[in-house]
Amino acid sequence: MSSESANLAALERFFEKLALLPKPEPPTPNLFSVAGPGQHENRLSDLMAFFMGGYPGAPRWLAKALLHALVRKGHFDDEHLQQVDWEAVTTEREAGSWSAESASTKRLDLVVSGNDFVVGIEHKVWASAEHNPFDAYDSLLNSYAVKAYRCVLCPDDSKESVWVPAKEAGWPTLSYSELLASAYALYGQDVAPSDQTKWQIFYQELLQHITSIAQPTEEKTMTKKELEFSLKHFHDLYEASQRLEQLDQELMAEGKSHIAAALQIAVTDINTKNKPDIWNEQTRVWRFFPSAWSKAGASQICLVYYPSSESEGDESIGFEIRAYLENQKSSGPWLQEIEQSFLRVTPITKQPDCTWYRDGGYKDGNGHDTWYEAKGRWLVLSAWPYEYTKAGAMKALGDLAAWVDEHAFQTATLPAEQA
Repeated sequence: MSSESANLAALERFFEKLALLPKPEPPTPNLFSVAGPGQHENRLSDLMAFFMGGYPGAPRWLAKALLHALVRKGHFDDEHLQQVDWEAVTTEREAGSWSAESASTKRLDLVVSGNDFVVGIEHKVWASAEHNPFDAYDSLLNSYAVKAYRCVLCPDDSKESVWVPAKEAGWPTLSYSELLASAYALYGQDVAPSDQTKWQIFYQELLQHITSIAQPTEEKTMTKKELEFSLKHFHDLYEASQRLEQLDQELMAEGKSHIAAALQIAVTDINTKNKPDIWNEQTRVWRFFPSAWSKAGASQICLVYYPSSESEGDESIGFEIRAYLENQKSSGPWLQEIEQSFLRVTPITKQPDCTWYRDGGYKDGNGHDTWYEAKGRWLVLSAWPYEYTKAGAMKALGDLAAWVDEHAFQTATLPAEQA
């Protein structure tokens, strides 16, 4: 057996072992991580404000947790904490203070106030604090004429550009984990006995969401078994990644060759990037730019490929072919004529006299076969190869390129401003 054959056989055995790894349990979805604020600073601040008494009838659980966290760090007086009238606590978002220096209003993210105290909170998720007007914030807090406290709330691994300016301004930082420690310590005392069942659920979701972004650099992407397997078979993984890169380059070269033959041009007259684009993790896309199409902006023909078990050959890869046609000014009759011609010539089901076919359906009001992007500037034509294999996809790619070239880029069919 040759060395190359031995390497391929070893890789095949490795893939067999890889297939035996137990599938990880899907993570429990979190309402606010999936459909809520994510890591958007303002929307996350809005949610925090709600659970700090920011609306009439809203719970103040997070405000209490924050004050307890500040006490633990020595930034809030413990005796003062014991005297807080929690029913009187409210929270304001984007509280403003006029800055004479800049002749503008500077706004502080959160201001928690009670009967005899105020706490200013500057909330940082990823943004820097280097340009924050802490002097204006101090003036705002002093205007309450009560004991003023302050902090910068941020994820645990906040950058130097957050904690250095805060420290220089005399604003202590409070990490998400420190806030969460207080929140969970008080949960059984304040949250669990509450009869506000709806807010209990949302509050728990919020705490779990904050936990997920408290230490983003420590998030695990593999199970213990997956990690052990990967460490043990690192060489095989590396070899597999090299094979994938080779496959990418092979598909690019073969795609160029079929397009060049179909258009009767040199392979060097077709431009591509060095690597394929990656769509949604597993889908890869080679974009081919025939130089003769350059008068129509960045018009291109694309080979889209992804893992699939529906191949009609001994393959586990699926293909789609697309054309992106750009009108440099705006959508108009030229693109519309091409679209209608494509829909007329392309069968909805497989036909032996055409190397591609289309879905012929709609989803969410959008056609599967053609659609417009960038406010109508781009027309997209989408089709499937008649033979659902690599060979079938290459044949369809060349044939679609030839059809697009004839109908969209011959001088007689170009719009006047692009001819």
